Amino acid sequence: MAAVLVLLLTTFATYAQPQVNVIQQDTALYRAFESLYHADSNVVSILHLGDSHVQAGYFPLATASLLQQQFGYAGRGYVFPYNVAGTNGPEDYRWNSTVRWTMERVIDRYKPPVLGPGAIAMQTLVQAPALSFAGKQDGMMDNNFRKVTLFYDAATDNNTISSPDAAQITVTGTPFPGTPTIKMATLDFLQTSQTFQVRWDNPGNLPFRFYGAVLQNGRNGVLYHSVGINGAMYQQYNDLNSVLLAQMAVFHPRLVIISLGTNEAYGRFDPLAFREEIDKTVQLIREQAPAASILLTTPPDCMRAVKKAVRKKISKKKYRTYYTTSYYPNPYIAMATQQITGYARQHGIACWNFNAVNKAEAGRFAGGWAPDHIHFSTKGYQLQGQLLYEALQQSYNQYLQVKKKNPVNSDDRR
Repeated sequence: MAAVLVLLLTTFATYAQPQVNVIQQDTALYRAFESLYHADSNVVSILHLGDSHVQAGYFPLATASLLQQQFGYAGRGYVFPYNVAGTNGPEDYRWNSTVRWTMERVIDRYKPPVLGPGAIAMQTLVQAPALSFAGKQDGMMDNNFRKVTLFYDAATDNNTISSPDAAQITVTGTPFPGTPTIKMATLDFLQTSQTFQVRWDNPGNLPFRFYGAVLQNGRNGVLYHSVGINGAMYQQYNDLNSVLLAQMAVFHPRLVIISLGTNEAYGRFDPLAFREEIDKTVQLIREQAPAASILLTTPPDCMRAVKKAVRKKISKKKYRTYYTTSYYPNPYIAMATQQITGYARQHGIACWNFNAVNKAEAGRFAGGWAPDHIHFSTKGYQLQGQLLYEALQQSYNQYLQVKKKNPVNSDDRR
């Protein structure tokens, strides 16, 4: 009897524990889920916006690859020459250039008023800049494409673009708000490819800016764009809101996932000011893309590092100083998490509390932290991306049950 009682109590405790890896207010995603339900006949654009956790690529690529396995693969989405610009980025592709470029980012103190949809741009004064792209065969993503869309500003209309690989090149203007010389060039290919080259002929010594590209393969399914900038915060995206305007105009997202809040927790944290910045971002997205669903995520369970000096005697008159590093929880991470979840609950916005998931799955993340205990290793980010997909999948299954019971109104939920 005692053994049976222990078993019953253990079972009850297991079922009594609330499930952590869930999306709160997930009915706010039903419009996006309706688009995914019809992904076999449409391209469903998803934008994942964030900071260094997103720029590294491992986290969003893990989620993207699982979603695309389920709903179809429409292409690689947004790509940028991070390696040419001198910063880190996804490792499943690489760019090369014959000229030297300088980098401009949304986090820089002095930056131009327009940075394009990637919150980052490259600039050169070379009259004939050239770029080449190569997707890796063994990457997580299938980098095959049939169409490449390039975004750039030659500072003049008197320029030409050429590509030895493309069958057809179409140039149109004003793809997003900014200067009248911003152009969008579409390269169409007769066959699928993983490489292309492009060259501009730009007379004069005018600055030429490149804002990135979008790769599509001509099939229906999920087109997942990840845009992350090291050190980025809500406030910086709001202060230079031309980035958000460009993203809505270029990507036309059905779902916007926002993974910010880590960097705010490592400065002078003002909870009310932070909440206001979240609201500014959300309101701009709702204004520019009213049909898009929004999913807020909370930051990881990051730590603060403290170095201590310890003197040890090594001889009668000599001492040696050793330094030890200890880690302790960052209290502002918890405050940022509270503000994100509270704002989402107040405004009926979907929220994935990854901070709680990270704590609940501490054993699985034990070997997945980077040495700074702020970022993850590749393994840790891939686990984070898998967990986000699992939470989305659970909410999607619930949506299917609602749709089955109420097929007329299930897609009207926000």
